[in-house]
Amino acid sequence: MLLSAMARADTPMLDLIDIPTADVVDHYGADMSFRSYSNGGVLTKTAFGVFPRFNVGFGLDAERFIGSQSVQVNRPTLNMKFRAYDGSRSLPSLALGYDGQGYFFNRATNKYSEREKGLYGAGSGEIFTPGLSLDGGLNIFDFKKDSLHAFAGLLYMYQETVGALFEADNLVGRSRDNRFNLGARYCITPGLSVDLAGRDLWAAGRKAERILRLSYSTSF
Repeated sequence: MLLSAMARADTPMLDLIDIPTADVVDHYGADMSFRSYSNGGVLTKTAFGVFPRFNVGFGLDAERFIGSQSVQVNRPTLNMKFRAYDGSRSLPSLALGYDGQGYFFNRATNKYSEREKGLYGAGSGEIFTPGLSLDGGLNIFDFKKDSLHAFAGLLYMYQETVGALFEADNLVGRSRDNRFNLGARYCITPGLSVDLAGRDLWAAGRKAERILRLSYSTSF
């Protein structure tokens, strides 16, 4: 049974760990996140409710931001999302978006090693019981060389305070390219949350990564 997508917490959850959801920031709202990742890197992402249902934001990736080495700032990226449908008791909410932010910038290719979502469609809604949400969708980042990728994730929030996250990302034909992420979330206040997650778990030939993310939502 699919419950109303509007039953999710009032605070928007724009991403689980890596995958986008169908949530957006309200008109005149803003969301900011600061993600600490490998080797002292910090990734900042923002989203602003410039119009009803429509968000625009940017990402800024600074490698070696924490530590004693020289900071390397990568080029800013753009993200946009439009919530096309708010959902009903039997259907999820739906959104279309674009996200140019990838992970682990490769200067030899001038691209991220873990590519951006690019153009995507996402759906979100609660399933079976209050507090348990399912998010999923399709994305493509290179229309000339790429095929569609899929992503899906689960979030369980207990009393809108603590939660567990699981997601499967970059689901393509070759299983070795799939990524599986697992994390926990604690909501300090309705607009402030902290996540601790492990990325790229159980991957052959790749090291798992630990990240810490702080997210803040507000309105003007």
